[in-house]
Amino acid sequence: MMRHSPGMRLRFLAIAALLVVALTAAPAGAVPSATGKHRSDTWVGQVLRDGRHFDYQGSTCPESAEACIKMLARFRIVPLTAQAAAGLRLVQGGKARLVGYHSPASDGEHNGVLYVRRVSRP
Repeated sequence: MMRHSPGMRLRFLAIAALLVVALTAAPAGAVPSATGKHRSDTWVGQVLRDGRHFDYQGSTCPESAEACIKMLARFRIVPLTAQAAAGLRLVQGGKARLVGYHSPASDGEHNGVLYVRRVSRP
């Protein structure tokens, strides 16, 4: 049996701990609250038509984020109400305030999905 040095074991445990934390952590906007509903947040950015749907282009973080790495994101928008769908058509091509929650996406074109309940101009 091969023996490992204490430094090697410590490194292995540190890497294993980081993997556990990384794999169990979920995006804040996608975590359901105690009531079982997703936590709503607000994103401000451009609303662009992309074929038969709308995209949000702006910060990856909601307005409530205390710390955020400034990166440009493109989220597919899924309206959850008829009012949100109508609001998207009114603000398309311009800046908007979107209230809803974020979920990861794996389609290669978008950085996530933004499920929107309310749409307004900033």
